[in-house]
Amino acid sequence: MTVRGEERAGSSFQAELVVSNYRFRPPYPDQLLQTLISSVPRGGRVLDLGCGPGKIARHLSPFFKHIVAVDPSEAMLGLAATLENGGAPNIAWVQSHAEDVDLGSEQFDLVIAANSIHWMEPGALFAKLRNHVSQDHVFAVASGDDAHDPPWHADWVEFLVKWIPITTGEAFDLQRKASEWSAWRQQVDIKFVDTFISAPLTQRVSEFIACQHSRDAFAPSRLLGRLDEFDMELSELLAPYAVGDLLSFRTRSTLTIGQIRAA
Repeated sequence: MTVRGEERAGSSFQAELVVSNYRFRPPYPDQLLQTLISSVPRGGRVLDLGCGPGKIARHLSPFFKHIVAVDPSEAMLGLAATLENGGAPNIAWVQSHAEDVDLGSEQFDLVIAANSIHWMEPGALFAKLRNHVSQDHVFAVASGDDAHDPPWHADWVEFLVKWIPITTGEAFDLQRKASEWSAWRQQVDIKFVDTFISAPLTQRVSEFIACQHSRDAFAPSRLLGRLDEFDMELSELLAPYAVGDLLSFRTRSTLTIGQIRAA
């Protein structure tokens, strides 16, 4: 692994507790992965930015010649290497911020950022990427791996309205966040956007709660001594919707595909 860059926004993903809880995040729908695979028919070379534990890279490895998977968290990359396909010889796990990564003379046919593009500075990122993509490359952004419109949605929103200000110091405002997170679109000519609903998933209440602690807003370090209170309140919220100890839900993921605009 190559170590580059300094601690920046999203540094919570360096924490072992956040990383250990990441295994409770739902996978991306199979259709989303198949769409990525078919977006570059000839296979080729892939750059996975903010790869985390390789939720994308490990699934794409059988279909592409070479994958460079980049993440600033050493712990995330360490986990990735232990999971299915994590030891594939065509994956290079590189510890770096996306804006700083040394890509040498490599050219990529597919660049993907999954639930990570909002942590990156668009100006610096795309200035770098323009030098490392093939002429007919594909640039893709995937987002969304949480419960989609579950039976507890209204209670969940009330929970977020209370807890987001406690952990982030900001009011819960999805519209404002969506606007902030879409700044990268000014750098990309978008070809199409599609959404994918997963097959039904089941998860224990305790695992669903642990999954929340893999997210930056609810990282244990942000809860400042209120972790037990958070977990108990969320457990009580979810209990009426569980059968035994199991919740059932689907996820909704969005895939945006385009090409990076010329400077």
